Parts: sequence; C-alpha cells; structure tokens
Amino acid sequence: MKRSLALFLIALGAGAVLGACSKVGLQTGQQTSHVIPGTLRYGDLEEPIGLNPLLRLQAVGTDFDMFIFGYFFNLDDKLHYVPELATQVPTLQNGGISKDGLTITYHLRHGVKWQDGQQFTSHDVVFTVNAINNTKNNLQSREGWDHIKRIEAVGPYEVRFHLTKIYAPAIATFFSYGGLYPVLPAHLLEQYPDINHVPFNSNPVGTGPFKFVKWVHGDHLELAANPLYWRGPPKLQRIIMKVIPKETTVLVQLRTHEIDAWFRAPSNLYLEIKKLEPEYRVQLAPSFVYSHMDLNMKNPIFQDIRVRRAIHYAIDIQQIIHKVTHDVQVPSDAEVSKLSWAYNPNVMHYDYNLAKARALLAQAGWQPGPDGILYKNGKQLAFNLSAVTGGATGEATVQLVQQQLREIGMDVKIKNYPAELFFAPGQSGGILQTGRYDVGFYSWVAGADPDGDYSLYACDEFPPTGQNDLFWCDPTLSRALTAGRLTYDQSERKRAYAIVQSEIASQSVTIVMWFQRQIFVTSTHFHGFKPAPATTSNWNTWEWSME
Repeated sequence: MKRSLALFLIALGAGAVLGACSKVGLQTGQQTSHVIPGTLRYGDLEEPIGLNPLLRLQAVGTDFDMFIFGYFFNLDDKLHYVPELATQVPTLQNGGISKDGLTITYHLRHGVKWQDGQQFTSHDVVFTVNAINNTKNNLQSREGWDHIKRIEAVGPYEVRFHLTKIYAPAIATFFSYGGLYPVLPAHLLEQYPDINHVPFNSNPVGTGPFKFVKWVHGDHLELAANPLYWRGPPKLQRIIMKVIPKETTVLVQLRTHEIDAWFRAPSNLYLEIKKLEPEYRVQLAPSFVYSHMDLNMKNPIFQDIRVRRAIHYAIDIQQIIHKVTHDVQVPSDAEVSKLSWAYNPNVMHYDYNLAKARALLAQAGWQPGPDGILYKNGKQLAFNLSAVTGGATGEATVQLVQQQLREIGMDVKIKNYPAELFFAPGQSGGILQTGRYDVGFYSWVAGADPDGDYSLYACDEFPPTGQNDLFWCDPTLSRALTAGRLTYDQSERKRAYAIVQSEIASQSVTIVMWFQRQIFVTSTHFHGFKPAPATTSNWNTWEWSME
C-alpha cells in the first residue's frame, strides 16, 4: 500500500493537520488551565487534498478517515485485527474463505448507522466496491480491488466477494488497513454516474466516531462527536485540526499550549521536542514507515547497475541518521520492517565505501574530468535529486546526499517540490507519477502485509494505472511478487517475499535508508492514545479523551 505520507501516499515528507483554537494561557495572578476538556487540538504540516477517501492517497487523509468513516477491520497497536463493520475475520478455518480460496464471506455488524441516521447494510458495501472499480471515478489505485469478479449481498448483513483468482492479501485489503478505502454511503452517492465532483466530497458522511463539521481551507478542520456511533458516543466531544505549514511554528504552538498534540513530529527537531517534557509526553514508537531514495529508470544513467550500486555505497546513511534525525531513525537494508512476519534479514548490505563506489564507476566507463565531475562519451554524470519543499528532514537529507555523491564525482542538483505537486496523481501532473524527476527522496507507509510492494514494483503497475513510479520492470521481482499473492499459506508467502526483498536490495533502484521511529507529542491531559506501527495510529479514537 502506497500512501504519500503514500499510504498510502505516505509519504511522510510533508505533515498532517492541526487544531485551531484561541490560546488559553495565564491571567494576572491566576493560572488558567491550557486544556479544553473534551476537545483535542492537534497540528501538523499539511491538510487533506480532499475529503472523499476514494479520490486521494495521503497519510494525513487516512488519519482523517479513521475519525469519520468505518472499515471492516482496524489494526491495533499489537498488529491484531479489531472487528469494526464486520464481526469476524474470515479464514479458511472458520469457513469465511472458501476451500478453493475464491470466495470470501463477511458478516456485517447489525445496528450501525450512518451519521445522518440511515442504516448501514450490505448495499453500502456492494456500492463502494463497484465505485472503486468504476473507471469513471478518478482513483489513483485499484490495486487488489481489481481481483474482485463479483460482489454479492446475501441479505442486509452478509456479503460475498467472488475473486478471479486467489488473492492472499484480500483480508488486509478489502475495507481494511491495506486497501486504502472505507465503506461509503450508497444512499448519498449511488445517484451519480461518478463521484469526482459531488457535494459529498466537501461534506462527508461516515459511520465513524466523529462527524465532519467544517473545513476552513489552509487553516483548520473541525469534527464533532457522533452520537449515533455504534459503540456509543466517543469520549471526546470535539477535534480540531489546524494546518501549520512550518515545523517550527507547530513547536511554538505546543510551547504556548495552542495545541495539545503533534502526531508524527519530525526527527530533525527531536532535541527541541524533548525539552517539552514533562508538560508533554514524547513517545518514540516503531513503525512501518521507511525513508528511501527512488531512482527513475527512465534516466539512461541509472540503467547501469554499477552506477546504482556506486550511489548506494557512497551514501553514509549512519551519518545522515545522526546529523539529521539525532539517531531517532533505524537503518535498514530491506524495505520490509523487522516487525513483519515476512522480514528477510539476509539481503545485500551496502557499507559506506567510497573506494568500492569509485571502482564500480570506473568499471562502468566513467572517468573524472578537469572539474572533478565524471564523464562518459562526453556526457556528465549529472542528475537532479528531489524532496518535499519545507520538510526539514528531507531538505537536510538531500543536501548531505548531494555532498556525499560529489565526493565520487557526481554532479547532483537539488530540485525540491511542494508536497501537493510531488505526490499528486498523474492526472494532476504529479512529479513522481509522471516520472518528471531523476532521484526522489521521501517516506512511505508500508502495510503490515508485504503485498504492498506489488503496486510499487510490479511490471504491470506503471503510472497512470499503477504506482511503480520508478518505471522499473524486473522479471525476477515481478514473478516473486505474483507468487506471494497466490497462496494463503504464510510460509510459502514468506519464501516469495524473501526473494522480493533480496532483489530490491541487490538492484539498488530503491535505496532504503531507514525505518522511522515515529515521534508522538501529546499533552499529559490526553488519554487513550496507543501508537500503532502500521498505517495509522488513529485506530481507537473513540477511546481518546482530554481531561
């Protein structure tokens, strides 16, 4: 699953959203509480691109969806499924998955209402599946959903997914953490031929614990408790998310108590963030978020594996982790987290070795010119390196990488882009999706199921219909990715994904740099928050409280 946090679109390089509220501070001779009981005010760097979950892939959007909408299952802080709109996780053992693996049956929860009072039923599920697979709707990804041959309502509280072939990550995909999309209300949307420009997109209605109130673009979003929520009303009465595009400003507003929390704070500010204790909790939590550099294989320079490996050997990842992230992040050779059942610890490792890098480039025919830059057949070894404008971690990282690659004769120019352009869909001219970059540095939210790699690396996933924005087709990799999704047997899948990780590491088209330990800054008056490593930590928002 790719999220610019993708996530899922996670990628993390720009921020999230935060709460707008007037400051409550000290009055003459009397201390006043900074807390507004029942109200959570939180902040981050970016706002959602839109409010219809089907029309954008973005980590801050996924976080927001968890407040408003409902899924079949959430994933908790221990990576266990939490039944939501479905009451039981289908398996071969309980009969939820048929013996031939081609039919999956879900039993839906009774008594769930949409926030406008209408009943949630199987009709909503059928509608949403068809909307996802409706090519008139401008979805960035239908990965996994296109394996659905037919969706069948068996009464109001049972649905059957009939698949074209075995699809191992089905449970993680269909209205779950890996599938990107929640269930949408048929009664509000089925009247339209497509959902690209409908009132719902600016005034969403879901089944989640909080309902949408308003969005002041560029400033804040506001949510209120849903009194019809099937678990009962949430403990919080109101959530305010305020858009603060500068990291240092978010930090200032924490100090002045204008906000109560910052989720996924940047590691470059970790030393300053720690000074907020003891008024705030500062938690370091493991995650499935990894930071990496992608090499665009449209560029002829990167067609030579010796050049790609030379780049990998020339980057001192440990130095960058120390200087930029204050040792918060954890280096990794693989794009799969050590938290995953599929993790392969035996992939190719690249130590920091300038001699190896220079030798590889010489073997590839690159020779130094009088300016110290390498040349081959009269062409300079030069390319652009891009990250998100305004993301301090990304900007600092690409500057260090630029300096390090200059040591081996590469002329690297930095060309950064705003997050909304860098991660935009191809239809909107997105830099990554249209391939208008050479090397891109950003972070990604990997799913707990390793099949998320399919949309990133398979040969049939090139944009605009897929998310392989490296434009890299590796037959060995594609075969292993396909094998990993054609069985429900986890041991067989583990063998397939061991090949996937080995091939990605050895080819150095994606250069994995580190897995993130997420930094959560929360008021000591904020309770019930349990950071989760996969996709989003907003899995239990009905339990959150401000006291």
